[in-house]
Amino acid sequence: MNSLVRCFCGAFILTASLMVGAERSIAGPQAASPSDVRRTPIVEVFERTHQAVVNISTTQVIRSRRHLSPFDMFFDDQLNPDDFFQPSVRKATSVGSGFVIHPSGYIVTNAHVVNNTIDRKVGFDDGRSFEAAIVALDVEHDLALLKIQTDHPLPTITFGRSDDLMVGETVIAIGNPLGYQNTLTSGVVSAVQRKLEIPDRQTGQTVVYPDLIQIDAPINPGNSGGPLLNVLGELIGINTAIRGDAQNIGFAIPVHSLQQMLPAMLQSEQHNRFFLGINVDEDRRITEVAPQSPAQRASVKVGDVITGVNDRPAATALDYYFDLIDRNAGDTVTLHLNHDGTERKVRVLLQEKLPPNGEELAWEKLGLKLQPLTAETAKSMRLRPDAGLLIAEIHPNGPSDIGIVRNDVLTFIGRYHVTDLNEVGDLLKDTKSGDKIYVEILRVDQQNGTVAMYRDGATVRIR
Repeated sequence: MNSLVRCFCGAFILTASLMVGAERSIAGPQAASPSDVRRTPIVEVFERTHQAVVNISTTQVIRSRRHLSPFDMFFDDQLNPDDFFQPSVRKATSVGSGFVIHPSGYIVTNAHVVNNTIDRKVGFDDGRSFEAAIVALDVEHDLALLKIQTDHPLPTITFGRSDDLMVGETVIAIGNPLGYQNTLTSGVVSAVQRKLEIPDRQTGQTVVYPDLIQIDAPINPGNSGGPLLNVLGELIGINTAIRGDAQNIGFAIPVHSLQQMLPAMLQSEQHNRFFLGINVDEDRRITEVAPQSPAQRASVKVGDVITGVNDRPAATALDYYFDLIDRNAGDTVTLHLNHDGTERKVRVLLQEKLPPNGEELAWEKLGLKLQPLTAETAKSMRLRPDAGLLIAEIHPNGPSDIGIVRNDVLTFIGRYHVTDLNEVGDLLKDTKSGDKIYVEILRVDQQNGTVAMYRDGATVRIR
């Protein structure tokens, strides 16, 4: 990899040249107090949003022959070319940033912050700390969705827009550079739709990322995954990286990319085992209604636009998807719909969704016999019970007979972290013979009282 770019779990930052004293009169009978004069929009943004920004500390497995994406090489400043040819058995700790997008504990960060990690802790500025599970990991777009268990609602970041950004407008970044939690920096948008070309070591091809936000940010390790905000305190991007051979050239993933990916990453219907039966595009328009689905029975039609859910306005499609996060089979969802100017309200009863047989599908399509990772087995392997699924058998000459061995732990299928056989069934049920799918395993090698952990991944062909 050339030295154009270095990974700094980077964030972006911004300067804010906001005229305060010159634009606020302190004369007259109602003179402003000194604190009022000092209270800039940046101060107000920090006060409204910093409690939703988190520190993410991880233990990462540095491994040989690991699955790389171009983003992996772009961000990982610990990579050594020899790692790809020599066995590596070391762990590394790292820090990054993230932000809460839903009160029930869903958190967004960069994929490179949590990729190849064996444990993750999310810390808030009030001192609370939580173990975090990976819900979905999209290495190609460098996005990850985490979930923590909490017994009370969390503060969240409000989504804004990134399609109307102005070069020169003030932006604000909050993150955890070098572990200094809730550090704020500010600057301006330097450019939009910035294209980066990154060589992919695996294929030898150059991968192009055409739509990043460039900002003039002094970035440090630990900022990656933190929010990039406008002066209204709205999320406009995810702080990501800097150019290592320059100063104040940083990049952020625009929020509209996150909005496009989140519905697939959330997978509410699969996780919560219910069936509603519609697809919704970015403009809240219903593009598909499944035959014999609860939505069809409630007279929902293609072309309807969702304007509200359960008597709450839906300004974006994400409002609809977020409302489904905590729903279960048997619940009723009220959809407010507009079709060619005609408003109506329908009630949809969520139908129970029976899971496909994940155990049979894993053997049939991957040649893997999988078992849940029991608490006892996980403890003996020094893993968390939700680390993945234990591989009990590999079909000889099957798709996964490529170096995977018995007692490896299957951790990912595609972009999704798997912890039970139902999830495996959901991910494999629509695959066809000849399809290719990425799988990742964790191997625990215990010898002479020591424990070595390896991660590896490969693309296998569905049989």
